[in-house]
Amino acid sequence: MTVLRFTQADALRCRFGASPLWETMSAVRVLNGSKHRPLYGEWIAAKREAAGRLDLRGLKAVQPRVGFTPDFLTPPPKASRAKFATEIARVRSTPLETVRTELIRSRDELKNPAAPEIDTMLADLAGTRERLADEIEAAWEALIKPDWPLISRVLEDDIAYRGQQLTDGGLARLFDDLHPTLAWEDDRLIATRYRSEDRDLTGQGLLLVPGVFAWPYLVIVVDPAYHPTLVYPARGAARLWSDSPAPPDPLARLLGRTRATLLVALDPPATTSALAAQYGLALATVAEHLSALYDAGLATRRRTGHQVHYRRTEVGQAVIDASVG
Repeated sequence: MTVLRFTQADALRCRFGASPLWETMSAVRVLNGSKHRPLYGEWIAAKREAAGRLDLRGLKAVQPRVGFTPDFLTPPPKASRAKFATEIARVRSTPLETVRTELIRSRDELKNPAAPEIDTMLADLAGTRERLADEIEAAWEALIKPDWPLISRVLEDDIAYRGQQLTDGGLARLFDDLHPTLAWEDDRLIATRYRSEDRDLTGQGLLLVPGVFAWPYLVIVVDPAYHPTLVYPARGAARLWSDSPAPPDPLARLLGRTRATLLVALDPPATTSALAAQYGLALATVAEHLSALYDAGLATRRRTGHQVHYRRTEVGQAVIDASVG
């Protein structure tokens, strides 16, 4: 569990930012670990040829599936609508001592299997910094830049929606719906499944960065060397790759296509309103299907603040697994 402690000044200084650099790094992670990220199947298929021409071995080494990815590769954006050229220039100007410290942490934390390659990187810090920046830039040009107008539109829509939540109900309303593993209690933001150190924000506020390629995870930057930052899955990312993530045909025949689609969508947990917005369905329609999934034991529900989150049960997951077996 990680706790971020807010003062009144922090509550007034929360802001949103969109970052093409974060999107690029997140997309590379999706490519290197897509097994558990079914939302991106169509994007991966569409980018397979372009991705095959890229050499991203350095980034793969420092993006372990479990462990630490160097923060200098994704410095929190300073502008609300950051430009890639500005962000990559910051990566290229990272102090070499920071590069060394963060590479060592990436190598040593949770026994990164790419430790031997990182040892080689440590022998030439300046060259490594340039190599990693070059790989990020190549990934941006091939994978993200062509779709950036569409991606940025999703990010803008999310920021507008979250901003309205913040205006209407303050931080409690915002964080109740941001991610199922977050809870707001007594001026503290609690990330129940995160394992970084706690941090007092001390008046800096929190930077909130939506990510099209972030699903289903959170990323929290708590290192005092960086501005406190939380990266979360943007609403409506699925519409970039398809009208809705297609359920397996046997599951659709069993439950009906809409109900099957919603069952597949319940990881991470989601609210009725979020699913309605994501798939362009009426609230009453989504509520009816979720109620049926709940009654059948395929989904469970839990109230968090003013929101009710639905999630697949083990039985629901078993039904999906059987339909693709």
